[in-house]
Formats: sequence, structure tokens, C-alpha cells
Amino acid sequence: MNGTENIKLPKFLESVQLSPNYFASPDPYVSAPSCHVDLPALSRYAKEKGKKIAELTKEEVNKFKI
Repeated sequence: MNGTENIKLPKFLESVQLSPNYFASPDPYVSAPSCHVDLPALSRYAKEKGKKIAELTKEEVNKFKI
């Protein structure tokens, strides 16, 4: 058991196989990798739809890939 069994994933990650280091603490001395999503636009879209980002489907999130 690694302590991540009870974590609720966002809807768009439910069918995705995550790497083992997904839940690891970030290293503040290393630049974070790009998430490949236009986060400001995704945030505006979620707000317009009255949803939290975690409630968006994978198809909705894919509309904002960069």
C-alpha cells in the first residue's frame, strides 16, 4: 500500500494509467514539466459550465491541449 488508494481522481483521469511518481512530492529546485493544457482557458470553460476542473470529462479537457 502506498497511501494513494483512497484518493479520488478527477473525472478526466479515471481511465488513465498514471506513472508511479504521479503523487510524489515535487522538487522545488527542478522546473515542473508542462501539463500540455491551456489552464487559463480550461479554467474559464469550467467556470462557464458551472463545473470544477476535476468534474470535466477527458473529452472536454482535450479541447484545451496545447
